[in-house]
Amino acid sequence: MNISPEIEQATKELRLSYPNYTTASFQFVSKAVTYTIDKLSTHRHISALELLEGIREYAFLEYGVVAPQVLCSFGLCSARNVGEVVYLLISVGLLSASPDDSLEDFNVNFSWDEQLPAAPESEKLPCIDTDKKGNSL
Repeated sequence: MNISPEIEQATKELRLSYPNYTTASFQFVSKAVTYTIDKLSTHRHISALELLEGIREYAFLEYGVVAPQVLCSFGLCSARNVGEVVYLLISVGLLSASPDDSLEDFNVNFSWDEQLPAAPESEKLPCIDTDKKGNSL
């Protein structure tokens, strides 16, 4: 997914004003919002929890099992961090919110590690049985 010049410029400016977040964090959240909305059967507003779930899915698709570490390297270690980035993107007109939305909607217990999906059976490594000493059986 490519970044438009408008988003690229706005995220660079946000980065200068908000150094706790990387340019990649703003761009990633912007792309993850698009990913999440594109998955819907009809274009509509999404809740904070729907966005967090979409970010989790998108991050896993992009980065695999290291997604939690990558997100944290972007400054997106918590749901609240995501909310702050979302509202900064709203402040520059790159995203929109409904009157009922609030940054407080992102004050939820949401761990990237706990939310990652299990690997499909076809991608799991075979289990090797061992005895108590670690020897293969």
